[in-house]
Amino acid sequence: MSNSYFYFALAVGVALGAWGSYMAERRNRSKNLGFLLGFLFGVIGLIIIMLLGTKKNQDFSEGQKN
Repeated sequence: MSNSYFYFALAVGVALGAWGSYMAERRNRSKNLGFLLGFLFGVIGLIIIMLLGTKKNQDFSEGQKN
């Protein structure tokens, strides 16, 4: 394996990881999970993030008493 191929593959992995992180954040999910899915699984990881859908925010302000 030549060094140029390794660096190219690494750059593509980081780019897909960054894209996965961005997509996960917009869907209220963990940016770290999005990066790992994009980096490790590439386009398939991005598809997984899209299929997970948007996570609803839970509002805990009501019902909590001190």
